[in-house]
Amino acid sequence: MGLSDQEWQQVLDIWGKVEPDLPAHGQEVIIRFSLHSIGRMFQSHPETMEHFGKFKHLKTLDEMKSSEELKKHGTTVLSALGRILKRKGHYEAELKPLAHSHATKHKIPIRHLEFISEVIVAVIADKYSVDFGADSQAAMRKALEMFRNDMASKYKELGFQG
Repeated sequence: MGLSDQEWQQVLDIWGKVEPDLPAHGQEVIIRFSLHSIGRMFQSHPETMEHFGKFKHLKTLDEMKSSEELKKHGTTVLSALGRILKRKGHYEAELKPLAHSHATKHKIPIRHLEFISEVIVAVIADKYSVDFGADSQAAMRKALEMFRNDMASKYKELGFQG
């Protein structure tokens, strides 16, 4: 399921456009993910609210947009993702501590990584529609799926069934 050299190049080319403004893009990803989560997951699975403790007080879009904490978290998420993507599938050193913290401390289910992956693709597509066509989107989805599958494998090693 690995990516071809061309697919990795597509992923890295678009990431090169995303990276200079990680705070804004990260904030947008977290806001959209939160709105998606509030709209769907929190209603169907209210237990997921526990994963968003430091943001659950943010009730409106304006509150989310003005939250430095949310922007900081978005930057952290996209910075970690950037490090993963740049390793082109050779990210064991980055993956192990990330999987450990997400499985043992934060207890983030893999399905959340699926949701946020789609949000990341949607945000990039909205911001860079000319540069992020169908082939690039497919390459990014493939890279994110590989990452999620590898996270799921690490989760199993840690005994976390998330």
